[in-house]
Amino acid sequence: MGLRPDLMPPSLDESLVARLTELSEQIDCGHREQTREQLAAFNRQAMTELEFIDFQGIYGGQDHDTWVRKVLASPFERRVADVTKRELIELARRVMECDGAEHEIDFWLSMLAINIPNERVSDLIFWPNEYFNDINYSQRLSPEQVIEIALNDRDAVL
Repeated sequence: MGLRPDLMPPSLDESLVARLTELSEQIDCGHREQTREQLAAFNRQAMTELEFIDFQGIYGGQDHDTWVRKVLASPFERRVADVTKRELIELARRVMECDGAEHEIDFWLSMLAINIPNERVSDLIFWPNEYFNDINYSQRLSPEQVIEIALNDRDAVL
């Protein structure tokens, strides 16, 4: 199933991604005093207000290109008022099947959390035993089950 543009990560200017990736690498591997100009350039070009500490440890968690793409996509993560259950299931399917690049999967996971909202929807996907507070829970949920449970739990809380 295709997703409408509101539920898709934005198309990014690849030259901007490359410039910001290079700057983020310099900041992540640099010293606060020696990377002030790079930080200012990053914030100016990305239209962000990140601080030096926000760049520390990127390399240990993911590559800088992916991190930059996530930063640039974050303003597009928002509630879609008329999102359908079918669209939520497709978002869950893409996340569960790793059907895309890492930054796309992170975008879709954020869109699920924003649009259900059930702050523990990622637990349903990745750690259902944690969600159900049952260390022996080993059932793999389908995308349909994930969305059904998340929506029902959301409604119970509201």
